[in-house]
Amino acid sequence: MRPSVATETLRARLEETLRPLIAPTDRVALIDFPNYPNVGDSAIYLGELACLASLGVPFPRFICDLRTYDRAELAHRLGPGGLILLAGGGTFGDLWPAPQELREEIVRSFPQHRIIQLPQTIHFERPDALRRARSVVNGHRHITLLVRDAQSLEIARSEFTAASHLCPDAAFALGSLGRPRRATQHRLWLLRTDKESRGGVTSPVGEFAVDWLEEPAMWRRRASYLLMGAVRRKGIAPVARPLLMRLYASLARQRLTRGLELLASAQVVITDRLHGHILCVLMGMPHVMLDNSYGKLSSFHETWTAGVDNVRLARSPAEALSLAEQLAEVAVPVAGTERSLG
Repeated sequence: MRPSVATETLRARLEETLRPLIAPTDRVALIDFPNYPNVGDSAIYLGELACLASLGVPFPRFICDLRTYDRAELAHRLGPGGLILLAGGGTFGDLWPAPQELREEIVRSFPQHRIIQLPQTIHFERPDALRRARSVVNGHRHITLLVRDAQSLEIARSEFTAASHLCPDAAFALGSLGRPRRATQHRLWLLRTDKESRGGVTSPVGEFAVDWLEEPAMWRRRASYLLMGAVRRKGIAPVARPLLMRLYASLARQRLTRGLELLASAQVVITDRLHGHILCVLMGMPHVMLDNSYGKLSSFHETWTAGVDNVRLARSPAEALSLAEQLAEVAVPVAGTERSLG
């Protein structure tokens, strides 16, 4: 399947899944903006906004990050009968405690509101954390869980009583993306440096490897921190929060642009980041996937993208390198290496 066809198919599936769940409402809150450098979560956020706009939903009345959540303000802005959207991603579980704690706090605090968990991967390592999440989620009568891979759907349906549906990652709402630059290197290894990294996954000697968790100083990020502080000051919060809510999208776009330029710098990408894979699909770039610590990428690939052209799943860095060399035959040339036709 061509990447462009896969992109449009998955975008349509995303919208078809959300449309009956969201309508009819014009009072929406979106919880947990990712105000940190991870490019993938910024792609998810922008995809969520794009999907809401495509479905005719007005800009959310309330958006917050982990540090600017305010229960009273959310209740005030949403009113009775509004809809709470919990951000998608890979944080439903116990690997990333802060977003999970916020998720459970909101589910407990708003028992009468409809809540939709946007497409997530579910993964728990500790039985006590799963029991706590199960107790909180199963105590809410109006929550729907959207999950982005078959493995997560199995967990959702075996552990939670809430309605659960398989749904593509929200980043697919961005649609097909053009490459922002020409390739200047043959291969790029985009490898995790955080707790989801699988032990022993390193690039071969001499290969260029990077993660996208570091970013240069940006005035938008500095402005967001100033506004985050202002939101917590009662006198100026009514002015600061709307400004911060509008700034979020601009900040996310800057981070997404950085990630796209990084990926497009290479003929072929090798990555264990799920959104390294997804963004390469959106740009139609050949790439090789390695799994993360608990099988997130392989499960997503098997669920949605196994039939996409020029995408490969490797079991080891050595196999990834071999597959990348094969994919180089269909990749765009590195700038300055094109053969003369004269």
